[in-house]
Amino acid sequence: MGNKPKPRPPRPALIRETHEPEQPSSNWPIGHAWVALTDDTHGECIVVTIHDVKHYVHSTTARELSNMLLAKIDEWNVSAHRQGAPGV
Repeated sequence: MGNKPKPRPPRPALIRETHEPEQPSSNWPIGHAWVALTDDTHGECIVVTIHDVKHYVHSTTARELSNMLLAKIDEWNVSAHRQGAPGV
């Protein structure tokens, strides 16, 4: 009866959404987005860090993410060029 479990400390809120900062960081792009290989202690191969949030992914997931990003960048470039803006 007297052995109540200790209350757990509150968990920090998960970051579910981020946006581009108003001002670019002084060490852009590294301070904003970064990709690295993981060491042997992780089951995933690649870590993608965006806005200080680390995402550990397998190489196949990273490849698909890369393909999707490139396709969206190409799509955006078409729209930008139509409006007279330079692409990326």
